[in-house]
Amino acid sequence: MKKALGLIFVMALMATPAMAQTVTIDYAHDFDFAKVKTFQYVDTKESNAKNPLMADRVTSMLKQKLVDGGLKEVTENPDIYVTYHYTSQENTTYNTMTTGFGGYGGFYGGWGGWGMGGIGSSTTYATNYTEGTLIFDAYEPTDKKLVWRGTGTVTVKDKPEKQVQQVENILTKLGKKWKKILAGKGK
Repeated sequence: MKKALGLIFVMALMATPAMAQTVTIDYAHDFDFAKVKTFQYVDTKESNAKNPLMADRVTSMLKQKLVDGGLKEVTENPDIYVTYHYTSQENTTYNTMTTGFGGYGGFYGGWGGWGMGGIGSSTTYATNYTEGTLIFDAYEPTDKKLVWRGTGTVTVKDKPEKQVQQVENILTKLGKKWKKILAGKGK
């Protein structure tokens, strides 16, 4: 019985969509990031998450991470403009769990070697989840040329406090990648 419960638990874990965060960056290799000392946050019509409370949280966390990283927020003449975009997609995964009893017989057993089939059943479960992607962009102020893009994709948690933690984790990982660029060590 313990083995059966353990198997059901393992199957339930496999039915849950992947929870890992995927974080990537791309940047203009010819841009001198060492000269960036100031930033200005700019809203765009694509910037904000649908939930205004979460939109304010993301903006505040982004600004705070930039300040903590040594940049100064200004209202004019920044070294870079920063903004963010949010996209989401509803997904469904299907997992089938089969339980049953094997037959007996086989080549030498049963009724003249034909054996007897097992009894079993299968159940398919649908799991719905939202995959969300935050995209953080940095632009050169003179010609609005994109110089840095960081993305983080996650399976969005239901509770707002868990979503805040997911954004925090994405920003922390992107910050580490930014520091590598500043140190001349690439991505």
